[in-house]
Amino acid sequence: MSGFIVNENLIEDNINNNKYKTKKKKILDAAIIFLASVFLVCIFFIGRYFWQSLRNNGLNEDLANDAVSYGDSQINQEDSQGDSNNNNDTDSVSTSGNAVTKVPESINFDKLKAQNKDVVGWIFSKNGVINYPILQGDDNSYYLNHLISGKKNMNGSIFMDYSANSNFKDANTLIYGHSMDNGSMFRSLLNYKKQSYYDKYPEFYIYTPTGNYKLLIFAAYESKSNDIAYGKIYGETGFNKLVANAVSKSRIKTNVEVGVGDKLVTLSTCAYSSKNARFLVMGKLVPFNWSSTDSTDIDASENGSNGFASSFWN
Repeated sequence: MSGFIVNENLIEDNINNNKYKTKKKKILDAAIIFLASVFLVCIFFIGRYFWQSLRNNGLNEDLANDAVSYGDSQINQEDSQGDSNNNNDTDSVSTSGNAVTKVPESINFDKLKAQNKDVVGWIFSKNGVINYPILQGDDNSYYLNHLISGKKNMNGSIFMDYSANSNFKDANTLIYGHSMDNGSMFRSLLNYKKQSYYDKYPEFYIYTPTGNYKLLIFAAYESKSNDIAYGKIYGETGFNKLVANAVSKSRIKTNVEVGVGDKLVTLSTCAYSSKNARFLVMGKLVPFNWSSTDSTDIDASENGSNGFASSFWN
């Protein structure tokens, strides 16, 4: 009789073991399915990111080829390689030795506006890394994830603050762009954490339907989304506070003089170092005419506070 009881216990143990193994297998199978799903989702988003980046880059190249006239003007760069070891810094130009960057001489805004009436300008960096149209929407959300074509894309566009005067007549005009990991859009602004980068590339070019400008950089700094640069500037006092704030926080030192009456532009991108962190590059506009200046005059020597008639801005 006792043997029968032992056998019954063994059977019960086997049943319990089988149940445990079945349960364990189900948990393992569920974990494998979950991890595989996560992997596939990651692959999808990574693939979509690169696909949208390629599509955006291709669109911008087409725009540049179609609407930009480069002429014979060019910049001779002694070295276009990046200077920083910081992972947040990038210089998409990666050639060694001497390099040549062609500078746009004119932009066909009729062609651009035929595609999208929101085009208000074009911005070009001295090393050619930034070479994009500037758009202005009805808010500051749409062009965060839409291209000039109207297609939705995580790269978004370079865009002017919706409340700004599109003719750059404000005391300070804000222009936004994403900091993309592939180096596109406004990612290269982060390089202005380094003095050596500024020394190579001290200015931008901004083109508008009514005139072209050099943007002479005088400050570059990290701040928050509530920085004074994001607010309205009222009068001489407000202007001086804006400039003093930028210079005191700046990572770079420049010889550019800024005074009341100058028109400033602030380029803004995400810094990712902390919540709501932003990196800002601020400069003053100086009218520039290719027909009256040869291609060798591409430097930041025009540092006078008011090197143009005040009536220009009226």
